[in-house]
Amino acid sequence: MASVICEVSKGLRDSEKTVSVKDVFNRKHHLRVEDGYIEDEGGGHYLPIGVVGIDETKGLALIELPHESDAGISRLWVRQSDLVGIAEPVS
Repeated sequence: MASVICEVSKGLRDSEKTVSVKDVFNRKHHLRVEDGYIEDEGGGHYLPIGVVGIDETKGLALIELPHESDAGISRLWVRQSDLVGIAEPVS
């Protein structure tokens, strides 16, 4: 499953975390997830996401978050280099 790098901070409850995902404009999108939902790999934190599309020429990916961010965003463009777990390009 594809995942995007994220920053993790304390959630509203002990059983959840707040994650921040940066888009291509360096805006942070915040959402709350259950504590065990975040993947730790190579010293970084990753949020499982859906990949909607890839723009190979610009090195970007359109992703879908597991649910809407605090701002009401569910899809955003991120840098392909911020993703892990993509076996082959999606078209």
